Amino acid sequence: MKKAVISSILLLATSSFANTTMCFKESHSSMATIESIALDGGECAGKYSINDMKAKGWSVDDIKISQTQNGMNFIYILKSADHPKIAPMVAGGTVAGTSLSQEQMEANIMAKLEAKKEAEEKAKIAQEIKEAKIDAQGIYTNQCQNCHGAKGEVRKGNSKLRDLSTEQMEEALKEYKLGVGEKASSVYGPSHINFLNDKTIQGIKAYLDSIQ
Repeated sequence: MKKAVISSILLLATSSFANTTMCFKESHSSMATIESIALDGGECAGKYSINDMKAKGWSVDDIKISQTQNGMNFIYILKSADHPKIAPMVAGGTVAGTSLSQEQMEANIMAKLEAKKEAEEKAKIAQEIKEAKIDAQGIYTNQCQNCHGAKGEVRKGNSKLRDLSTEQMEEALKEYKLGVGEKASSVYGPSHINFLNDKTIQGIKAYLDSIQ
């Protein structure tokens, strides 16, 4: 099904015309179901699908579809029945009533989608670290603090555990696993290898940072 590439009237459509709105959906996998699921943004507001909007008197004026690694991104321009058309393009590639070009307006929308995706990724990572920290407290208390101190304050080798970055801790674990340098003969090697991985190390780092 051939879709027209949106003229990126997106920001203008939502703000300048009361009878025009923009709705979107990120990383959706099926063309067959896109019109029956709730869309984000504009009048859809995470509640209404394209079919719902059509039932409310809206029609699809334009659509942009872009492929991503996780699926397809859909951006819809909708207008109500009494709105004759979206502002036309004029000389110079700008939309009537604004100084923004088609490319600039599309870039604005895509930047918002990317920012939303980044925020979701950060929230996911923060939640994972939070969960890892809860598990790490027990692991650290039972397996680590006898040597490193209750707060990672005991110096081992050239450093204290609390002063190491997550990356340095992960690198030390690799050395235990590979038997590198002084860690090759360490009697504590098995305990490090058996109880630690990158996720638990992230949790231990978060736990130590929280009790300093």
